[in-house]
Amino acid sequence: MSQNRIFREELPGEKKSIVNLLMTGYIVTISCLGYAAFYLYIQLGQFERIVENMQPETQTAEQIGFLKNRITNSADRLKGEMVGLAIIGSLVSIIGGLYTINMVVRPLKKLIQYADSEGGTPLPEIKTNNEIKQLSAALERLTQSPTEPAPRP
Repeated sequence: MSQNRIFREELPGEKKSIVNLLMTGYIVTISCLGYAAFYLYIQLGQFERIVENMQPETQTAEQIGFLKNRITNSADRLKGEMVGLAIIGSLVSIIGGLYTINMVVRPLKKLIQYADSEGGTPLPEIKTNNEIKQLSAALERLTQSPTEPAPRP
């Protein structure tokens, strides 16, 4: 089994690895952007059809008013969808940022403090079983069995 895999095997009952979670987040984000682009494409197609059907020289004022009303309604609906997507995107970004801070940044800061003290402080407890936990175990092994530097000639 290769050690340099992007998606590592999960242990039973283990929370997802950080890499797997990030990849899932990217896939969801790209899917949402694809939906937004498709929706925008459809709405702009409706605008084109309405404008192509407008013939001011042969249409009555009532018909022009009707087409104007359809364009205004479509534009309002499109604005509402885009605002909704922006709000949802902002919320997802905030939640993702908080999650990243709690799952990655804080544990790494604790491990940096532990490494800076060269094992002089207690090893911080890492509650998850992901790459950060693996780093914690490696740092603990490193500080428990210090190797002597090789003599210089």
